[in-house]
Amino acid sequence: MKQRLVTLLALVGINQHLSAEQRHDLANAAMQTAPGAAAAGGARVLGLPLSDWAVMATISFVVLQAAYLVWKWRRDYLREIERKAMGRPASRTDLGALEADE
Repeated sequence: MKQRLVTLLALVGINQHLSAEQRHDLANAAMQTAPGAAAAGGARVLGLPLSDWAVMATISFVVLQAAYLVWKWRRDYLREIERKAMGRPASRTDLGALEADE
């Protein structure tokens, strides 16, 4: 095994031992390629091509965005009701009041 590693390093242009900078560069390269390799490996394990995973991820992202907007609008509505109950004026935005002044 060690002989194979030495041969591989010689092909890359590294003689004998790796310097600290070379080890650092190799570790960074491994960390950067790990997510892609994991995604490709996971896709192969489950039998779906990466294009199908991309479609599923896009649909999931859109659903999450829609759920967040519904949650945000509901939160704003409940805050506005709470403001009215406390006798505070309606919130104002750049475009004016959120509701018609009464």
